[in-house]
Amino acid sequence: MTQRELAEAAGVPTTMISAYERDKRQPTLETLLRLLQAAGFELRMQLAPYDGDDENLANLEAARTARERARRNRQIAAWRRARPTRGATG
Repeated sequence: MTQRELAEAAGVPTTMISAYERDKRQPTLETLLRLLQAAGFELRMQLAPYDGDDENLANLEAARTARERARRNRQIAAWRRARPTRGATG
């Protein structure tokens, strides 16, 4: 779906879609709901107890030194490139 198609279906200017995509503006909840519906989606929300795990992980990552972050990034890259060996079962 093009920006123009989405804008027309949602009843908003095409320039707004571009601004949203470039993170220059944020849609109101009402506009977001119209955009989602125009794109064939619906927003479902639910309340859940607060889970601080993501915040804790972000704090741990922020506390790493540049050298530690570089090492971790190399490890992650290696894991992503890894392929199963012959005879491995999963």
